[in-house]
Amino acid sequence: MKTLIHNAQVIADGFREIPCGAVLVEEGKIVALMPEAEWTSQAENADEVIDAEGLMLTPGLIDIHIHGAAGEDLISGKAEAAEAVSRNIAMDGCTAFMASLTVVSHERLLEILRGLASVADLPGAAMLGIHSEGPYLSPDYKALMDERYLRDPSLKELQEMVEAAQGRLKVMTVAPERIGMDSLIQAAVQAGITVMVGHTNATSTDVHRASLAGAAGFTHLYNAMSQHLHRDPGTVTGAFLEEGMKAELIADGFHVDPEVVRMTWKHFGPQRLVLITDAMLGKGMPDGDFEFSGLHCRKHGQHVQVVETGRRAGSAIGMNDAVRMMGEMCGCTPCELVQMACVNPASLAQAGNRKGRLAAGMDADLALFDQQWQCCATMVEGRWVYHR
Repeated sequence: MKTLIHNAQVIADGFREIPCGAVLVEEGKIVALMPEAEWTSQAENADEVIDAEGLMLTPGLIDIHIHGAAGEDLISGKAEAAEAVSRNIAMDGCTAFMASLTVVSHERLLEILRGLASVADLPGAAMLGIHSEGPYLSPDYKALMDERYLRDPSLKELQEMVEAAQGRLKVMTVAPERIGMDSLIQAAVQAGITVMVGHTNATSTDVHRASLAGAAGFTHLYNAMSQHLHRDPGTVTGAFLEEGMKAELIADGFHVDPEVVRMTWKHFGPQRLVLITDAMLGKGMPDGDFEFSGLHCRKHGQHVQVVETGRRAGSAIGMNDAVRMMGEMCGCTPCELVQMACVNPASLAQAGNRKGRLAAGMDADLALFDQQWQCCATMVEGRWVYHR
């Protein structure tokens, strides 16, 4: 099956744009990118020719931090939850995601990892792996995490997690100040896990030590971490200093003030920022009450808060919303937005050799958007999974 999409504003990656171009797809892979003037030479052999009518054609968006959608929480460990998330986010132009988990008991986590490890053949976006947000986090910045299960790291537990996940545990969020964390980070990296710093009371010195041990980034920068204080430099200070580490950002104007988003954009730029949703099971559902991480939460529009405390409880935005709002707040170009929403997350998910860019040999994960980043169609590995 050969598909040729032409007359598109092709945003190939963080640097390359073809204002009017075409993309040829065959057997789940991208075969070629070309200017519009050359598409007719390929049309004769194509099984499907699509006129994009000037829409943006981008790599599929990748959400490496999402907990649920469409009323399903990935903490269930069930295939049905992954299917619901997969189907829902494909409507946003999202072609891949990491199944993110909140903190539970070690025994329960192993059950969840075993359940998600067997997930395959999803109806929409592909699941790249699992993100365990914890359990080695700080009680001072637990946010919604269950404090009963927060603890110092254990190499034995880590090995059990790796075995239960059958190679699909790809990301772990840790608090670097916890005792024994340097060894845990090194062991996790050796096991093929991307280590992120988050839910932490770390000093900037702790962050530097974590970076030297192999930590690669920061989980939802600013949220649930020690801040930048002029006499008490915390995790945020460390994030500004450790220029080799990437940083997730929830760019909804609610989790982080737009002025702070703009400041961060000016200092970090597109090469370091990773747009995420941190969405929970209320995404794609009517406003109302939900249980998330064992807490009574209420969704109103795209925002979710704990009823009892008013604390933010993840979000209900899509990746295309994150892209659109980041563009509005910071004036980013489409290429810069693709860098933050496709290229960088693919890198942290260890899938940058096959996803996140439009180039010959890459997976045919792509999306068509209008100028407001409303998704018109989504393709995953050469298969159309959504049409508006």
